[in-house]
Amino acid sequence: MDPAVEEAVTRSVLGKTKLNLEEIETMKQLFKYYDTDTDGHLTRTEASALYREMGYIGSDHWAQKRIPMEDFLLKCGAEKKNMMEAAGDEMEYRAVHAFRIIDNPRTGTINQHKLSKYLKEIDVEIADATIERIAELISSSDEAEFTEEDLFEYIRANLKMGHSMANSLADETESLGSA
Repeated sequence: MDPAVEEAVTRSVLGKTKLNLEEIETMKQLFKYYDTDTDGHLTRTEASALYREMGYIGSDHWAQKRIPMEDFLLKCGAEKKNMMEAAGDEMEYRAVHAFRIIDNPRTGTINQHKLSKYLKEIDVEIADATIERIAELISSSDEAEFTEEDLFEYIRANLKMGHSMANSLADETESLGSA
């Protein structure tokens, strides 16, 4: 693809979506990888596969037979916006998005093995025993598998606990300062 055209696509998508420059650049590289005939378009099958691989589960129906890069990125940007609105905040959005990337093929649950594999892929070093314990804590079932909702509940509970601990520490520090 002509660099000037690609730059114009980037500017257009930045102005119309919630995608940041890093996300757009990553998606452009993935788009190019899936664009096996290098014509600047994806087939419906290619676009749907990439859309799901990137963790998006909204409608992957494509009206066109050949999807240009800008249309693909705009649809991903719209899905990010929908996910952010449903999640409520950036942390929940990121958790949902990561969950959906790990949950491939879509089963609605992930287990400690998938979580461990994903963490290693993003260069997060956590001991297997710790990952097992995290999966057990998050899971609402005996199989140490957890759903997107289980993950949300865990994050919300720990955020509240973290805020409570921070507030207690601030109160304690303030009382020591006034003594």
